[in-house]
Amino acid sequence: MIKIAICEDEKEQQELLKDYIEQIFKGISVEYSLYIFNSGEELFENYPKDIDIFLLDIQLNEINGMDTARKIRLLDNKVEIIFITSLIEYALEGYEVRAYRFLIKPVKYDDLKENIINCIKEVDIKNKYIIVKAQGNQIKLDINEITYIEVQKENITIHTLNQIYEIKGTMNNIEKDINCSRFCRCHKSFLVNLEHVKSIKQYVVILENSEEVPVSRYRFKETKEKFFDLIEEKLC
Repeated sequence: MIKIAICEDEKEQQELLKDYIEQIFKGISVEYSLYIFNSGEELFENYPKDIDIFLLDIQLNEINGMDTARKIRLLDNKVEIIFITSLIEYALEGYEVRAYRFLIKPVKYDDLKENIINCIKEVDIKNKYIIVKAQGNQIKLDINEITYIEVQKENITIHTLNQIYEIKGTMNNIEKDINCSRFCRCHKSFLVNLEHVKSIKQYVVILENSEEVPVSRYRFKETKEKFFDLIEEKLC
């Protein structure tokens, strides 16, 4: 079940988005629920739980869409935000609230469909986890928290944002368990989460925390292409 909220003060736009969303989800056979708000004030007075995707008009009255997005980010760090605007110059400002998708009015069906489908993919990835056995305990790991994984023989080290886990196993098996396109086997002994990569240079990727992960000569081209494909996907 995908939960979507529209925050739009123009009734015609509300109805248009509502009809488009109905068509999109009918075509992809995914269940959804839809919430519609006329203003940022109404949204926060009746804030719905566990929303997956927000469609926000930037030019709302009173609390504008950008300020609404800032408040949403204080409540929810993971929700996908799509801005709707007639002024493209707002696009750069969206990076502050990690809103990388903009639709220009009048919204076109195909543009909305592409953005919704990409958001659904993001939601699926954000909800993925693996179970590992470390220090005698079964631990549920959010794959989005994993920065990279390294292996030496059958000793696997999982590096996350806040902790390091030592487990037994093989890289092939843990790569199958994760089963996520955001992870790249950059080296026979290293699996990196491209979401946490800041840059890539000759035979090394640099993570956001400044750690460096080696890239083999054989896998360098593929790793670089996947990294730039991810950037392009987020900008579309």
